[in-house]
Amino acid sequence: MALKNWGILLVLSIFGVSTVFAQDVDYLTIDSVKISKIHQDVLNQEISETILEKDMESEALLELPGMPNKMGQISVSDAGAGKIIGIAKELVALGEDIYALVQKGKPVVKTSYAPISVIPRVGNGPVDIFETESWRMPKRVTYEIIYKNLYGMEVVKFRYSVIFTYGGTYKGRGAYITAAQIVPASITALWGYTFSATMKLGGMQNHGTKENPIAGAILAMEYTVETVMKASLETDTYHITGQGGFKQL
Repeated sequence: MALKNWGILLVLSIFGVSTVFAQDVDYLTIDSVKISKIHQDVLNQEISETILEKDMESEALLELPGMPNKMGQISVSDAGAGKIIGIAKELVALGEDIYALVQKGKPVVKTSYAPISVIPRVGNGPVDIFETESWRMPKRVTYEIIYKNLYGMEVVKFRYSVIFTYGGTYKGRGAYITAAQIVPASITALWGYTFSATMKLGGMQNHGTKENPIAGAILAMEYTVETVMKASLETDTYHITGQGGFKQL
C-alpha cells in the first residue's frame, strides 16, 4: 500500500526493538512566510502590522552594550567600540563584521559583543567616542517573522528588535549613530525545523555635508530555516540615520 507524502528516513534496531522514524513531507515543506511590525496602542495592547507576506515555493533595553544614559553620555565600561569594519570619507564604522543572533533555534545570549557605531573620522581612524556628546535615548522597532508549512501550521516564529542610538555630536556638529544592533526576543521552532540568524553592517553613508555629517547605516539580517527537505534563506535590511530615521528596505 502506497504511503502518500511520507518518507521513511531511518529504521533503528536497539536491543531487538525496531523503531521507525517517519516524517511527513507536507509537514516539512515551508509554504509561506509573514513579517509583521509590532506596535502598542494607547492601552498598551499589541497591534501587528503586516509588512510582508508571501508564499514559498512548494522587551527591555537594559544591559545592552554601548547604550548612553539619560544625560547622553556613554560610560567607559559600556563603550565596546569594537574594531574598524568600514571607513568612508568623513565616517568610520566600528563593531564586528558579523555576529550571531540565533543558532540552531536558540537566541544567542551574549552582551559582550561590540554593537555597530558610525562616528566621525579623524585622520585615518575614528574619533574617541568619549569626545562625542548629546546622544539621544535609543530607538526601538520590533518585528515578528512567521513561517507556515503546507498544513498552515506556524512552524517557526521569531520576534526581534532593531535598536540604535542616534543624534550624537562631535564638537557641536554632526549626527552620529551608536549601539546599533538587532536583539532577538523570542524564537519558537517546531520539531524538524532549524532556524538561524546573523547580523552585519551592510554599508554606511553621509547624508549631510563634510562640515556637518549625518551618519547613515544599513543593517542586514540574514536568516535561514532548514529541514531535511529544503533550506530557505532570506535577508532583511534596515536603514538608520544619525537623525533617528528608520526604514526597512
